[in-house]
Formats: sequence, C-alpha cells, structure tokens
Amino acid sequence: MVLRLTRRLGTARRIDLGYGVTVSHRAFTYADLREAEATALRLARQSLPEALAFEAECLDDEDLGPEHEEALRGQAARHLVKLILLRFGTGWTGVETEAGAPAPLDAASIEAFLDLFPGIASALHAALLQPWVDLEQEGNASAPLPDTAMAEG
Repeated sequence: MVLRLTRRLGTARRIDLGYGVTVSHRAFTYADLREAEATALRLARQSLPEALAFEAECLDDEDLGPEHEEALRGQAARHLVKLILLRFGTGWTGVETEAGAPAPLDAASIEAFLDLFPGIASALHAALLQPWVDLEQEGNASAPLPDTAMAEG
C-alpha cells in the first residue's frame, strides 16, 4: 500500500497573515504558477534600478555581481505576489483605505500594501507558494520509494 498526504492544491484557500489580515484566492494550477513566475521575472528585468539594468546590458550574466541577482529575485517575488493576487485573488480583509473603507483587491491597493508592510508581504509570498514548494520537494508522489517496505498480499 502506498500512502501520501492529501494536497489542498485544487481548492480555494484563505491565508491568515496576522494583524487581522486575511487573503483569499481561488485554486490555481502548477502551470498557472510557472506562467506567473515567468511573467514576474520578465517584469523584474524591466523594473530593475537603472544602474543595475545598465550593468546587466553591458556584462554577461555570469559576470554580474550578487547584488544584481538579489535585486532581480526581490523584484520577481514582488511581481509574483501581485500577479497571483490579481489573477486568482478573491478578496482580503483587514486592509482599509485612509477613509476606513475596505480596500479593494486591485493593483494600486496591492502595490501600496507591499510598500507599506514588507514583512507581511514576505509572509504572503511564502504562504502563496508553500503548497507548490511542498509538492516539488515531495517529487513523484505516486511512486513508492525504493526503500519503502511493501506488505505482500
């Protein structure tokens, strides 16, 4: 008998970020995630600070310093969160406008949220991707491990 953990990848999720903030999103596939990651990386390359973008054009990728890769990863992560929330987000609670009204889940509100609360934004990034990270770490879930004891009969 082969056992595996139940995955909640095909269902809507509600993520509690603390401070009374929750984010809800509908299910998205692994292909949706990979497409969003590719788009986020493309957007990150376009939105790099001018000095880093100029350096990237002048040098080969392997000659770029670690600060370039770090800036690119940070920008890509930010864009990925925005893309996932804009494409699959169904709502959030605990985020208000200056007037005290619930903030809409739109590009401007998400951008302001990511600017004002980078710690919560990092937690949101991790929570959105955690089921997919777990799946990648698990590998081929349908095949038994070579050293797994199998009951006969």
